[in-house]
Amino acid sequence: MIFPGSPRGWPRLSVRGHPPRLLAACRALTRMKYRIDDFMDALWRRPEISAAMLRDPVFRMLGVSGTALVPDGIDWLEAVGQDPAVEDDLWLAKRAGSDRGDGSLRYAIAPHAFARLLLPSDADAGQYRQLTADDMTLAQIDPTLVIGGTYQRRWPGRPQGRELGLINANAAAAAPGLDTAYVQLGKLPLYVAVEGKNRVRAFRSAGQAITGYTCTARFPAPKTLELHHIAHPPGVASSRATAPDVAVSNESGAVQVLALPRVTVPVLEAYGVRWGPMLAPGAVDRDGRLVGAGRRATLEDLVRHFMHP
Repeated sequence: MIFPGSPRGWPRLSVRGHPPRLLAACRALTRMKYRIDDFMDALWRRPEISAAMLRDPVFRMLGVSGTALVPDGIDWLEAVGQDPAVEDDLWLAKRAGSDRGDGSLRYAIAPHAFARLLLPSDADAGQYRQLTADDMTLAQIDPTLVIGGTYQRRWPGRPQGRELGLINANAAAAAPGLDTAYVQLGKLPLYVAVEGKNRVRAFRSAGQAITGYTCTARFPAPKTLELHHIAHPPGVASSRATAPDVAVSNESGAVQVLALPRVTVPVLEAYGVRWGPMLAPGAVDRDGRLVGAGRRATLEDLVRHFMHP
């Protein structure tokens, strides 16, 4: 064991020194991750999408066509993006009786892709996956602050406390990065699960801290970021009673349209990011797309990342 002593004495890196408003916003973001995964998984298991297609290694390597979950997936993401409290029980009810026996796998957005698409990041999200064992610290992590993902259907069964304790003990005895690795997003109290992502939901359900190895990814300081409302294109504002979409820019001027602003803006505001001027719909984002149509494109990106990694 690299970090000696009783687990009760291990640092709880997730909570100390962070204001309650920021912690609450980060927890809402991680809840949304599982909510989106569950809904999309229900859509995947519709009869018109064959089990053979899901298991095809070429299909899984190339990712998901944005049309595969249209219109239900994009429409639901549009709704939840405007109002995180929108009811989705009827959609999730589609899961009942739809399991075709392909019970070993679930489908979910990879945690690193979710973080890249929802929060300011490098375009390739490499900072969430580059681990150096020498930089990792063993700690107890609050699972409600971890962006995880359930890919094995045996999770998230509700293991008893003894079983969770054994999982933690095994993680502590393993070499850094070989069992559980959770990358912290800069100074945010938010983690991306690299390994050990399946167990996160079980620990959330049990209200028990996860033993894992942590390291820190690059994440911009709040003073280097700026939030912007995006003006509606001409002729749209009067016909659509919705709030403007939101983008975030960095110190180099690169603009990233936020896929789910009602979820991520509270995190960035609580982090200390300030608002800047409104962007015209003809402005261009970092991918060369017009910001006036950018959120739809970011939602399609989110859908395309919904797959078994």
